[in-house]
Amino acid sequence: MVKFLTPEEEQRVIQAIQEAERQTTGEIRIHLQSKLRRTAWEDALKVFNQLNMRSTESRNAVLLFIAPQNHQLVIIGDQGIHDLVMSNFWIEVRDHVLEYFKRSEYADGICLGVQLIGEKLKYHFPATADQKNENELPDDISYE
Repeated sequence: MVKFLTPEEEQRVIQAIQEAERQTTGEIRIHLQSKLRRTAWEDALKVFNQLNMRSTESRNAVLLFIAPQNHQLVIIGDQGIHDLVMSNFWIEVRDHVLEYFKRSEYADGICLGVQLIGEKLKYHFPATADQKNENELPDDISYE
């Protein structure tokens, strides 16, 4: 795997995920894959399934799948969140992230994407004081 993020940047991304998830019952995962095996969409969907992202109670998990060597970024939202946002939301988030990537500001771009997704998750799936906001999926970055 080509080093895409420094250890410090990885920590910033994980902290961004944790901050976003504190405000919502939704889950956000980041996956970095060195090379595509099929299309970016097919590989992202495979990873989405491998990471058990359909297992959240409200079906509100979101994956940012990044294949740096192939210059590909795919965002997949599970059924619960996807049904509530317009399809162009995912495209807008992707485009904002890619603006940072063009400047080689990868961690900043990912953190912005996490923040934007977190805001949408918070709006549709807010964490409330009377419910247990359980972390249903790990916050770490997965790699292949």
